[in-house]
Amino acid sequence: MNKLSGFFDLLKGPLKIISQNGMLMAITAAIYLILYSITFILNTASINPFIVDLTLKTFSLFTARPGTPEYFELLAAIREDIGIFLGIETAYAVFSFFFQIFAQTAIIIIASSYYSGNNLSLKELIMKVSRTWTRPFVTLFYVQLLALGYMGFFFLPFLIASLLLTDHHIVLIALQFILAILFITFYLYQSVVWSLAVVVSVFEDTYGLSALGNARELVRGKRVDGYLLNIFFNLVIVAILLVGAKLSLAMPLVVGLIQVVFIGVMSMFQFLAYSVYYYRCKNNMKISGGSVYTQISHGPVVDENIP
Repeated sequence: MNKLSGFFDLLKGPLKIISQNGMLMAITAAIYLILYSITFILNTASINPFIVDLTLKTFSLFTARPGTPEYFELLAAIREDIGIFLGIETAYAVFSFFFQIFAQTAIIIIASSYYSGNNLSLKELIMKVSRTWTRPFVTLFYVQLLALGYMGFFFLPFLIASLLLTDHHIVLIALQFILAILFITFYLYQSVVWSLAVVVSVFEDTYGLSALGNARELVRGKRVDGYLLNIFFNLVIVAILLVGAKLSLAMPLVVGLIQVVFIGVMSMFQFLAYSVYYYRCKNNMKISGGSVYTQISHGPVVDENIP
């Protein structure tokens, strides 16, 4: 019961931060969501013609006679389309990644100003973001590598099960379902440290593996709260995607844009909640008498009245 109470307090904390820094939050959210939406629209408008063209050429390739000039021309055209498609998607991923970094950094700095009692101006926020964003960038790069390694590690059991149980479909489906549940459970549990490490990189003068180590030390005794946060936000995002999937057939671009906006808002709210979680973990460490690593913080540790 105490765990659930702490979890609900973590959801209330961002609302208090927003109420005190409403203007900065609104400006940050508007810039992030507008840029993210424009990028999404440009990406969708760019790749749709290539997807249609690639589909038509693929069907034509199946009917073409292998070894003929027409066959090789279609094959070369398909390769070219795939290359362009991958280039567009890579550019979209890079732009989205940087938008995410700057937005998350700004949000965490706004949260730190709430706890330190400082009133940030827009100019001060921009200056702090420009001086700080490289640290969460490096940390998030390490997090992506860890996530890829984790997914690769869990992919092996899926592959082995698929190869060994090809003739036992019911057993294979049941086993893959169990493996999927285990994968999601451990991923959400492990990503508590990963998400908190990004917050640590903004609050403290550290990044990369050092930030991950500090985050791992911080979550001792408070990991369940972060785990519940991850479950909550992922369930909300899944709900947004499921609702969008039912409506996207009628207006795919509009529905996709609405999904992007809602997911962007949830992402910002999540990092506000993780900022509150950071201060709770710091406070818990200080009260319990745990070791406190060397740091340079943007704001003092709050001992009480944490939302």
